[in-house]
Amino acid sequence: MRIRLMGTEAEIAAVAARIATVVEVQEASDFYPNRGTSTLGRVYLTVAVPTDPGPLRATAERADDTPRLRNRRELES
Repeated sequence: MRIRLMGTEAEIAAVAARIATVVEVQEASDFYPNRGTSTLGRVYLTVAVPTDPGPLRATAERADDTPRLRNRRELES
C-alpha cells in the first residue's frame, strides 16, 4: 500500500514515526518540497499491514470527574 504524507518536513517525520508503530514501513521517499516559497511538501511511504498483529492493548485515562458507581452490584450484572 502506498501512502502520501503532506505537511512540513518536521510534521511528516513525526507522522511517519507514528505510522511505523502500527504498520511495517517498507520504503520512504525523500521529502519533495512544493513549488514556490512554501515550506510544505510531501513524502511517499510504501507500507505493509501485518498479517498477524497480535493482541491489542488499550490504555486510557479518565478525563472527567464523574463520581464512581455507588452500588457495586451494578458492576456485577
